[in-house]
Amino acid sequence: MAERLGMTAELYASGFDEGTHGVRPLEALFDEVRRDDLVLLSYSIFDPCLGRILALDCKKICYFHGVTDPQLLRALEPRTAQLCDKALAQLPLLAGFDALVANSHGTAKSLAGIVDTDAIAVVPPVFPDMYVFRREMPRRGRKRQEPNLLMVGRVVPHKRVEDGIELLALLKHRDFNATLSIVGSTPNYDCLKFLINHARRLGVLERVDFKGMLDDADLFECFESANGLLAMSRHEGFCVPVLEAMHYGKPVFVRGGTAAEEICPRDSVFDAHAELAAWVPVVMQRLGQCAGRCPIDLAYVRHADGVLQRASDDVWRALFSGVGVASGFARARASGAAASVQKRR
Repeated sequence: MAERLGMTAELYASGFDEGTHGVRPLEALFDEVRRDDLVLLSYSIFDPCLGRILALDCKKICYFHGVTDPQLLRALEPRTAQLCDKALAQLPLLAGFDALVANSHGTAKSLAGIVDTDAIAVVPPVFPDMYVFRREMPRRGRKRQEPNLLMVGRVVPHKRVEDGIELLALLKHRDFNATLSIVGSTPNYDCLKFLINHARRLGVLERVDFKGMLDDADLFECFESANGLLAMSRHEGFCVPVLEAMHYGKPVFVRGGTAAEEICPRDSVFDAHAELAAWVPVVMQRLGQCAGRCPIDLAYVRHADGVLQRASDDVWRALFSGVGVASGFARARASGAAASVQKRR
């Protein structure tokens, strides 16, 4: 995107595979940044380099993804919970950036009392030209013997994968035989073990498929062959899988109370405190219309397209212009991951 806007972009990271093309060690950023650069920081968890970045003598934008509530992580991921605690204490420093961008309105509101939230731009963390949104869609939905529900994301405590498994069991009790595919990394062995035992106790383990990490082709296959997507998380800064599922024309079933509800139709959102039993008739009704085929609902496709337009190049051009950078070179760092730098010529 930056290059399309006439800027030269560099990427920096503090933790990455050294074979990754185009990414350089973060320390190089501090050696190379110049006064006419723009630094773009992606922030979602405690960043030990935040003070050094704020001290750079150049324009700086922070893209804020939100910080997960530590209480959702403390039992099974105490180290991550500790880092989230430290991140919450660090948030007042974000007021030192020349501009703040959030991935959702919910994320922006989490900075209330620190900055003027009305001044925070809200831009989805995607781009319309990403391959997943450009690839040619199948003309007809895939056939399946039984309806399939899909969950996509890291298998970690706050994603509440166990609620998806319980919903599957409730459907089974209503003689609605469905399957559940769970796509995402499983970094926490105790969490994965709990989920497997949970599915076994509920009598649906044979209907649950833990697929782990997938490449793009296999992930696209999962979206194309699914009848609907479940988003049960108790914390989401945005929830890209919901957008991807809608782009594929699939129904989404979303727990309210997170930013995921901002990007889908209102009738796809369930009250955050609703019992799972309340989900059952809605899921049965929408999936029961499939008749062996996974239909493509163009209303969802159009809704996804509308969300994507909020992340167009023109939106970012206006943001860069707002801090006095219209073209050239800027630098950005993703918290604990990658940073991009674009320097003016």
